[in-house]
Amino acid sequence: APQEKGSTFLQLGSSTEQQLQVIFEVLEEYDWTAFAVVTTLFPGYEDFVDYVEVLTDSSFIGWEHRGVLTLNLTDDPEGTRLRRQLREVSAQIRLLYCSREEAEAIFRAARDAGLAGPGYIWFVVGTNLGGSDQLPE
Repeated sequence: APQEKGSTFLQLGSSTEQQLQVIFEVLEEYDWTAFAVVTTLFPGYEDFVDYVEVLTDSSFIGWEHRGVLTLNLTDDPEGTRLRRQLREVSAQIRLLYCSREEAEAIFRAARDAGLAGPGYIWFVVGTNLGGSDQLPE
């Protein structure tokens, strides 16, 4: 039934929105106003990007949104393209939206590219990241 599908989507959507609202409160608290958005083609990524824009456009804080990088992880088994794309992101604060499996590949590439150490702050947003003891390093 389409109605049931719609309600599931709303629950997922609100969870992502709540996560983003909390993240933006943290960014504001620490005065981290410059950030970039990194997403994969994981379902819901367009809504994620749109909602980030809603939160920043409707705010009196001078957010410096440094753009959206949308990653396509297929046909890149060695992560070469991924490392290059992640290096091109100018902001040290990165809001990442992806699946759990994708997060592991992205953080592996970020580590290899020197983008996971001190000075880089990643906020991972997603609907299926919890519920496991095994977190990516």
